Amino acid sequence: MHNDLNNDTSYRNDSRAVSSPVHGWNRSWDYPYSKEVTSGNDGGENSEAPSASSPKEDSRRHRLLEKLSLKSGSLGEKITELSWIFIIFMISRCVLFSIIYLGNYHYPSEVNYIHEPLFSNVVGDTMNIMCQFDCAWFETVARDGYAPVPQNLTTGHAANWAFLPGYPMLARAVSFVLGGNYLLGLMAVSNLSFLLALFLWNNYLKLHNLSRSVREASTVILCFLPYSIYFMAPYSESLFLVFSILAFTFIAKKNFLMAGLVAMGMSATRNVGVMFVFPLLLAGIMEYGFRNLFTFNRNNLKLILGIMLVPLPMFIYQNYLFNLTGDSFAFMHIQWAWGRSMGNPVKYVIQGLMTGGYKEYFSIMIIMSLPLVWYLFRQKYYAESLYFIICILIPVMTGVNAFPRYLFCMLPCLLTFTLIVKNNMAARSLLPVVFALFSVFFALAWGHSKFFVI
Repeated sequence: MHNDLNNDTSYRNDSRAVSSPVHGWNRSWDYPYSKEVTSGNDGGENSEAPSASSPKEDSRRHRLLEKLSLKSGSLGEKITELSWIFIIFMISRCVLFSIIYLGNYHYPSEVNYIHEPLFSNVVGDTMNIMCQFDCAWFETVARDGYAPVPQNLTTGHAANWAFLPGYPMLARAVSFVLGGNYLLGLMAVSNLSFLLALFLWNNYLKLHNLSRSVREASTVILCFLPYSIYFMAPYSESLFLVFSILAFTFIAKKNFLMAGLVAMGMSATRNVGVMFVFPLLLAGIMEYGFRNLFTFNRNNLKLILGIMLVPLPMFIYQNYLFNLTGDSFAFMHIQWAWGRSMGNPVKYVIQGLMTGGYKEYFSIMIIMSLPLVWYLFRQKYYAESLYFIICILIPVMTGVNAFPRYLFCMLPCLLTFTLIVKNNMAARSLLPVVFALFSVFFALAWGHSKFFVI
């Protein structure tokens, strides 16, 4: 069986999870899709006599032939690339699911998930193994909605208010199609969302003019991240990644209204999604200029409306919590039940280093994330790097627990890894292999409820 909310072994008190390059500040975005090389003469008038072609004519003819070749072969190329994404997705899911299942069977955990004989109930056993830590909270929201009073954890003072409704409510709708199995609905939403995210990610990288070899390496990295387990398990990371990719894709296309509209899904799924207002605002300033931002024209109004839409789901949820509990910020205050409270992030990091164990590991990962932010900023991805640092600071302001999975599952971090493999051939070969090895280790740890994976 999957974790019981009152099972102290399975639930620890602190298991709560919580643009493309701009060249300078001259608002010149220079996306590859917005410019097409069309220069060159149309040919001379005296074309009846054969003559040697000039270098300019040869270059023009080469571009024309290349363009025609791409048009004629684009369908086959597209099918091949989409097939590659699907194949890597299936391989990674099969490998990691098998490792979790067989690892739990051969090295039994404290909770016996496997029915005898082996493979007699693979689907049910695997779903139960995958439902670790916060999974049961999402299941309670999908099945029963939000509790009116705290009643869970061993002390009975925790409630599911900390988990936003976007992911569990979508899973609830899917579960009706799957015969009322809420856990299966959560798993289906998570894995199908991740597959969709891979296709969207490939398109997002195309907007930044990254080569196909880089895009393929990035796909492998995403599928075999050390914390890729969260894109398989009944967690909200996959759905949040879908909305994040779409939002930043619309920023890259300078469609700020659609970016704000899609970002509503981010705010409905994770509380840090509200912070998307800042990269969206920065993108608008870099496009229109700070002074022009306050002149009311059609483009500025779309930007302002997009920014206003981002936090709307959170405001709706807060209103719901006020009517349910009398506290609009119950989703924040209830985190005290997991030992999390607002404080100085530097203090939390230092305490983690001094405590040792998994908290020391979390603190080290926080420190190691800062150079990634700087690297992304140096690559002139300003909106993404701003969101990156915000997504680091917000969780750490309540403690160091669960930080690595926040780091590895956020779009700016994934983009940073992709740019590293783009700029370094050694990293392009080494990073996917290293990540794949760690993903196996983390998959085994997940099946055995090891807390450092949370």
